[in-house]
Amino acid sequence: MTTRMYRWLVPALALVLGLLIAAAELGRHASLLQAAIALAIVAAYAIALRLLQTRSDMASLLSGLPRDERWNSINLRALSLAAQVLAVILVGAFLVTQFGGGDSTPYAWTGAVFSVAYLGGLAWYRARS
Repeated sequence: MTTRMYRWLVPALALVLGLLIAAAELGRHASLLQAAIALAIVAAYAIALRLLQTRSDMASLLSGLPRDERWNSINLRALSLAAQVLAVILVGAFLVTQFGGGDSTPYAWTGAVFSVAYLGGLAWYRARS
């Protein structure tokens, strides 16, 4: 895929996501205004991202087009931090729900998927290196 086409990939996917969110809002009997606001928020993000891609390193990174190896490294470290925080939050939510007598199944399943994805990634990248 050429860089020119790739510049439109994330904004286009964001607009599709905005349309799906708006449809979900309408499907749950929200007003047309609520669906339009949901679409407008995601569309504004997509448009801002596209307009700033060539002017901002951060917008370029959020678009999936890191400027250089430094920004790619920053992205990998930020993803690692986010995954670690998410793992702690999942365990905490599971324990709070479990001790509170609620249904902790959604947290257990999400944690299981997270763990399988992590272990699968370890195995995959170990085999390829």
